[in-house]
Amino acid sequence: MRINLSVLVIAGMIIILPFSCREKTDYPRIWYDSPADASVPDIEDGWQNDPEWLKALPAGNGFIGAMIFGDVNLERIQLNEKSLWSGSPDNNNNPEAYGSLNRIRQLLFDGKYREATELTLETQVCRGAGSGNGNGANVPFGCFQTLGDLWLDFGKNTPYGQYHRELDLDKGVVRISYMQDGIKFKREIFVSYPGRALVIRLTADKKGSISFKSTLNRPERFTVSSQEDNLLMTETMSDGKGGKGMQYAVRLKAVAGSGEITYQNNVLEVKGSDDVVLLLTASTDYSQDYPEYRGDDPLKTTLEQLNKLSGKSCKNLLADHIKDFSALSRKVSFRLSDIKNDTVPTDRRLGNPDDLRLHELYFQFGRYLLISSSREGTLPA
Repeated sequence: MRINLSVLVIAGMIIILPFSCREKTDYPRIWYDSPADASVPDIEDGWQNDPEWLKALPAGNGFIGAMIFGDVNLERIQLNEKSLWSGSPDNNNNPEAYGSLNRIRQLLFDGKYREATELTLETQVCRGAGSGNGNGANVPFGCFQTLGDLWLDFGKNTPYGQYHRELDLDKGVVRISYMQDGIKFKREIFVSYPGRALVIRLTADKKGSISFKSTLNRPERFTVSSQEDNLLMTETMSDGKGGKGMQYAVRLKAVAGSGEITYQNNVLEVKGSDDVVLLLTASTDYSQDYPEYRGDDPLKTTLEQLNKLSGKSCKNLLADHIKDFSALSRKVSFRLSDIKNDTVPTDRRLGNPDDLRLHELYFQFGRYLLISSSREGTLPA
């Protein structure tokens, strides 16, 4: 998943978050009154030109990252696993680089900048394919890879209203609510550091009114299979040398007190429920262990993580997450103004330079992103 801290800071400020009853709140939040459109294909030339992806709300635990679109009829959650890279160990040392360094310096001192540039381009480069001129995914150098997408297809196309989507920066929880066909639907989504998992709870105020099909995919190199009680997506990245590189695994499980759950034909399907919890675990075989950097089997790791979660209620998982997250988020607070404008969607506040509370929100959003992307035992943000 494309998790880039500076980009996500901007993304969050372009966001829209909402509550049908626009009550004042005592916690920092970013909110929209409309979803990001999950049906729009990604634009490959970068985040700045991908407006729908930028409207999605970020969540993470330092291991797993998620961009949550909040679409009513087709939910998309774009996923990252922090260690997922293509490529493989490669000797890129260039012994000629050091030998030319003094000559380059002297050319600069002599004002011969063209010659210095030419010699630099000729000698101060790594051996091998390097980053492949923007094609790093297919050479040993490698590049970061998206983990893929989690889709929830509700099979509806009827009108909806009272839409609200918010990111609670205090508790690290995304909340979505709306009315459709006279029914109040809610989603609560968080990525738990204690639980090492993405947790999604879907509820409705009418019995048997939640039905959907859930799938996993990514742009390339993925195989999905239906297990006894979970959906599994796994494969290996390219090592850049024509072989297999890093392996990854993603597992998705549904738990419901009512209705029917099936795992068939690579699809997780829920029928006729009113309270469903989805649990997603993800891992790779990466380990900071020189020289191969390979560790535990992600198929085994994700299954063990899923089994640990299965014995806990969503209420307990949420309580553990909030306790862990808020211990960090509540360490810092400040006030620039007593005038609070959070009854106005965040995107509509951006044009007001006098909205000092928006500056507070921007500051807290930056802290939220760092907490969500860098935790003890994870790779640096």
